[in-house]
Amino acid sequence: MTSGKQIINRFEDFAPLSLAWERDPSGLQLGNPDKPVKTVLVTLDVRPEVVTEAEAIHADMIFSHHPAMFRPVHNLDLRVPQNAMYAQILKDDLLVYAAHTNLDRVQDGMNDWLAEALGLSQVVPFINEGEGANMGRIGLLPDKIRLEVFVEQVKAAYNVKGLRVVARDLDRLVQKVAILGGDGGDAFNDAKQAGADVFITGDVYYHTGHDMLAADLPVIDPGHHIESIMKGKVATLINEWADAEGWDVKAIPSKLSTDPFTFM
Repeated sequence: MTSGKQIINRFEDFAPLSLAWERDPSGLQLGNPDKPVKTVLVTLDVRPEVVTEAEAIHADMIFSHHPAMFRPVHNLDLRVPQNAMYAQILKDDLLVYAAHTNLDRVQDGMNDWLAEALGLSQVVPFINEGEGANMGRIGLLPDKIRLEVFVEQVKAAYNVKGLRVVARDLDRLVQKVAILGGDGGDAFNDAKQAGADVFITGDVYYHTGHDMLAADLPVIDPGHHIESIMKGKVATLINEWADAEGWDVKAIPSKLSTDPFTFM
């Protein structure tokens, strides 16, 4: 039997926890890593509906990008929905593991997958933090295109119905694209200094949007949920490792959307 620890160790060979930001609670979240694992559910977020999905497919482990326990728990009052979810995870004997900023920073990880989905070439990091910890990616589109056309390509690439654009001129031509998954609005100056024609990130704040306009850098905000691209990518990695190591393990991407927003 393959243990959760074996899967975790192999993943951390790929994306070491040393790459995670100091205050980022990546790693083991809940459960016993020594338990046998045959089915892994890969998800962006650990939400009650995801736990129900794990139960339905008889998963032994949930692998997520966003930590289930991002904020410290001060009590276990089960009237609080998040606490009730933790209790259900323990009752179901699920192992929960999260890879957050280490997956964001590692080569061939989250931001490379987001760049690949856009068809960018000559992709390199644009925020170099040392020792393999490189955040964000910048690369080239095949040709210069109007920003308005590129916005439609972004929507198609990430399967989003709506997004926000910070720009004075949608007819502007763009080719060099910087992208940073998640909440990366503060990095817009880094993207500009790297020579980006346009910057893609999520969760842009109102006042930051004004700063972006003042800096004359077009920004596309398709939301935080585009990071759900990791579900299929991480499941594929685990399944490839299982084949190589002879593990009787199958990883399955969650079929649920955990995006809290509905575009109307």
